[in-house]
Amino acid sequence: MTTGELNPMQRSVVDVLKKPAGWVPLPLSVVDAVRDQIEESLAPLAEKLTPDHPLFISKGGLTAVHGCETHYLASLDSFEWTLTNARGTVMHKAVELSINWRGPIEPALLVDEALARLEDEAGRGPGEFIAQLSAGERAQLRGYAVDLYTKFDESFPPLKAAWRPVTESTARVELFAGRISLSTRVDLTLGAPGSKVIIDLKTGRIYSNHREDLRFYALVEALRSGQPPRRLATYSLESARADVEEVSEGVLQASVRRVVDGANAIYELTHQEREPKLNPGPQCRWCPLSATCATGQQFLARDSSDD
Repeated sequence: MTTGELNPMQRSVVDVLKKPAGWVPLPLSVVDAVRDQIEESLAPLAEKLTPDHPLFISKGGLTAVHGCETHYLASLDSFEWTLTNARGTVMHKAVELSINWRGPIEPALLVDEALARLEDEAGRGPGEFIAQLSAGERAQLRGYAVDLYTKFDESFPPLKAAWRPVTESTARVELFAGRISLSTRVDLTLGAPGSKVIIDLKTGRIYSNHREDLRFYALVEALRSGQPPRRLATYSLESARADVEEVSEGVLQASVRRVVDGANAIYELTHQEREPKLNPGPQCRWCPLSATCATGQQFLARDSSDD
């Protein structure tokens, strides 16, 4: 398929993600400087930890603790699969399958295969949840996922092998002999190390913290491979819109500061039992304390927007 055969949404994605003429990668010395910065900043915290009891830092943990510390603590052991949060996982599995699919792409067929494979992955992800769904609930989840995958198929050009597409890619960086670990799971990456584009797919609207999530992905990729990615993009399937940011030294430094602040807050809350700070925001919609938190209820009462 040539660029002329793409629909306007697909052409827009190509324009957003393609490598501009004259693009020059960041010097590798930038990664060395960023590594020194994060190791120097986290050294006092690392002295309080051991490899047997390390501190794990993830995108979700950072987002939660920076959003509302009370919500972060309440959510540590409260996650449950629902039709709403499982639909994105099913869609991502369908995207993964589509990259190596032989024959015509049929969204419903891919989603059925994704549901079957997830159900077979016992002990991982939503497999057990999917297996216990009633026929009506499974049909509803299937409908959600078919809608999302169809939006992806309509919005993204066919992912060529030469683009080196990878879905659900995990990465980890261990600092201080494993005392602190940074881990990520990226929806979609395109390109080779040093010129990689990291893409986060969203089923709803784009929020400001999504850019911070991608900066964390960029930091982990830079520390893991020694080469920063080229570009970051949050793509909303709902609005067919991308929020794009070029990776610069400043972007990586900003992520370091956020990781350091978040890591110290997580340690203080989980190891030193510091009193958490309450900060209402979008997380109030899915917080386990939403029924009893007066501050969260007040926020939700004046914020009628729905994601």
